[in-house]
Amino acid sequence: MTKEETKNCQNCKKDFVIEQEDFNFYERIKVPPPTFCPECRLIRRMAFRNERRLFRRKDANTNQEIFSAFSLDANVLTYENNFWFGDKWDPMIYGRDYDFSKLFFEQFYSVLSETPLPARTVLNLVNSDFCNEASEIKNGYLCFDADYIEDSAYLVKGLRLKETFDSYEVSDSELCYENVMVHKSYKTFFSFDCESCVDVWFSKGLRGCNDCFGCVNLVNKSYHFFNEPYTKENYEKKLKELHLDSFKTISEIREKILNFWLKFPNKYYHGLRAVDSTGEQIYDVRNVKQSFSVREGEHLKYCQLITLKTNNSYDCLMCFFGADNLYETVTCGLGAYNSRFCYACWEESMNLDYCIYCVGSKNCFGCVGLRKKEYCVFNKQYTKEEYEVLVPKIIKHMNDMPYIDKCGIIYKYGEFFPYFVSPYSYNESLAQDFFPLDSEKAEKSGFIWREPNLREYETTLDSKNLPDNIEEVDEKILEEVIKCEKCNRAYRIIPKELQFCKRIGLPLPRFCSNCRFIERFKFINPPKFWHRHCMKEGCQNEFETSYAPERPEIIYCEKCYQQEVY
Repeated sequence: MTKEETKNCQNCKKDFVIEQEDFNFYERIKVPPPTFCPECRLIRRMAFRNERRLFRRKDANTNQEIFSAFSLDANVLTYENNFWFGDKWDPMIYGRDYDFSKLFFEQFYSVLSETPLPARTVLNLVNSDFCNEASEIKNGYLCFDADYIEDSAYLVKGLRLKETFDSYEVSDSELCYENVMVHKSYKTFFSFDCESCVDVWFSKGLRGCNDCFGCVNLVNKSYHFFNEPYTKENYEKKLKELHLDSFKTISEIREKILNFWLKFPNKYYHGLRAVDSTGEQIYDVRNVKQSFSVREGEHLKYCQLITLKTNNSYDCLMCFFGADNLYETVTCGLGAYNSRFCYACWEESMNLDYCIYCVGSKNCFGCVGLRKKEYCVFNKQYTKEEYEVLVPKIIKHMNDMPYIDKCGIIYKYGEFFPYFVSPYSYNESLAQDFFPLDSEKAEKSGFIWREPNLREYETTLDSKNLPDNIEEVDEKILEEVIKCEKCNRAYRIIPKELQFCKRIGLPLPRFCSNCRFIERFKFINPPKFWHRHCMKEGCQNEFETSYAPERPEIIYCEKCYQQEVY
């Protein structure tokens, strides 16, 4: 029995190790071992997901303009979501016979190009047209990768939020603003990596705290200012003296607080209640290895952006709500089970291979857009017996006659889709956020690059001329087209945003929503790991961490961090 094997990545040419537990998984799920290293597999999957970019394009049914996750140049057809999920069209009409004289992936691309896709990946939205990769949202605006949201805007990776704005990776919270990795909190602002907090400002690493300002690594504390204890009366007086409704004040505090945070140690990974697990941003998990941003999961490896009870899977990106036994999938969940190499398949879809946007379907191979179908190949119906004879022949054909891309990379059965299948350019996809490239490097690596066709609007107000204090702002601001201080592009203040800032007493933002996202995203560690030593004097512990060696933070092992903080 092979204990482990070192292989050379087809793509980056670096060595990577396949361990015995990996071989056990591949055997159980009936796939060959990968030929790409974990990072190259991740980048390839990320290139199949667009979260934050919306485009105007024509609906293939009505020819009317709609908002879509697919750019006008993408080689796909799209239907408005209500029509796509309805019964007035049949994706089976795009079915065809499998042609053993042609390459599988080229045939599949033809099916994908002709079968309409939903304009956006959304479910059950109310008054929330400008959202994507989202479900169960009411009165949301520019909310992406978000579920169960109400009266909120400018969110990425949000779950169960109400009246929350400008945040990344935030859950189970209300009346929050400009946060990153904040959970189960109320009235928490400009904070990072906090949980179960109330009335907290500009703080980092707090657990169970209330009424704290500029604090780091506190647990179950109240009325602290820059980690110093105050009486309730003196704390409230100090807070009032700051004039937090002033943009000038907020800017000065932000600069000061980042330098203050650097004085305190960081645990080598962000996460809580992680049992026998390794990775970054791992919460309430067990036996999760080398994974990134996982909330509630068991027995996972090389998985990223996992939400709520995804189990027994490898190499999955953005799987959610009860997904189980998956391999090399993107955006699959709601009970998706025992599937390989799929994108956007959900609602108890199972036993799928190389399928895209198949909902509630079972035992399908190379299908697109099917709903509640079974035993189909290239959108054509077969009997159970015919299907079980045909699929092994297709797998053999994929191995005997593989697709070879222009970089010489070989795609047999067992590889995720080659990049040319993706409807997104590299710079439209999630890959650009986590592994940014310029157009030259992207195209050299075999990716597509599309220069954005951005609409330009004539601005009526420079953000530098916005009132410093929110009290000086009236509803006339809703009529202004504001020039972003950073990128010079136009943005607006929406009514719910103005109401929120007035209610809390916060100045209006000077950056557009995209530039604000970029600033928040700087707080997110990459999904990469470096071998490092604990920086506590005298400690010899070693670990894998997402903090690169050249970064300025103080990094401790978990034992030393616990001794320092708790």
